[in-house]
Amino acid sequence: MNNPQPVLTELEGAILSEIHHRGAETAFKVRKAFLGSPSLEWSGSSGAVYPAIRRLTAQGLVRGKAQESARKGSTLSLTAEGVVRLNAWICDLDRAAGLGLDPFRLRSGLWDQLPAGERVDGLTALLAVVRQGIVDLESYKAGLDRVERRRVELSISLQYLRAAWLEEELAGG
Repeated sequence: MNNPQPVLTELEGAILSEIHHRGAETAFKVRKAFLGSPSLEWSGSSGAVYPAIRRLTAQGLVRGKAQESARKGSTLSLTAEGVVRLNAWICDLDRAAGLGLDPFRLRSGLWDQLPAGERVDGLTALLAVVRQGIVDLESYKAGLDRVERRRVELSISLQYLRAAWLEEELAGG
């Protein structure tokens, strides 16, 4: 009987990507990548990253080789099965095209429920935050590797779309 492998979570896929494609060879470096992410939804907490790495190791997707240093850590790499599962996660088209968690979209229908003055003030302030986010992301992308630069460029495009939507809403659209 064919026993399909469980689908990787987004966190697990991102961790495998950090190890395999971005060279985060220790659990600390993986965690540091999440902590440095401009996305508020990624948890860089040790309570999320380290247990996920332990699960991936127990599943035979990640191997750790003891470091010969005072830190007593492990150098992480993907097993052959880890690469197969990472590639399957990358090519999961339904999830890749899915809408996922989007705090902006989640709140968008509720902004109409606010009193008119509060709505205008809120959307005006939000537009300023989105525009500043674009500036921050443009600055952040300088010097990034190709993998992270692509992610940031898509985030910038999304923020421009959000800004245009907010401008239309504020103009009475």
